[in-house]
Amino acid sequence: METKEHPSVEKKKIAPDKCVITGKGDWYFPQSDIYETPDNFTILIDMPGVGTENIAIDLRDNELIVNGEVSQEAYRDEKVLHNEYTIGHYHRHFVISDAINRDKIEAKMSDGVLSLVLPKAEHVKPRKIEVRSE
Repeated sequence: METKEHPSVEKKKIAPDKCVITGKGDWYFPQSDIYETPDNFTILIDMPGVGTENIAIDLRDNELIVNGEVSQEAYRDEKVLHNEYTIGHYHRHFVISDAINRDKIEAKMSDGVLSLVLPKAEHVKPRKIEVRSE
């Protein structure tokens, strides 16, 4: 699958040291949720009908780019009477900070939802400091 980046992608920063959501243009920008735990950020992207072979995830410096595609071939021999599913290109673009351990980002697809787990770098994870008694 060829990786494309839409020229009208808009970047928007949510908070310092946090993930940033972007996306604007004539491609389909699927809905996404971002969750934070003490150890990770998790991005869930709604991509129904997109097979893993049609998903490309690229990490370029501080940008995480997700592209997917659903083709119309599934409907080639049928007369479509009503269609609300998105057919075409999916695109999401996230700017990540140095708070993410880029070497350990993981992705999996389940039930039409792409899940990206972005582990926090050790230097930003909360830690407890024990109080010793003397």
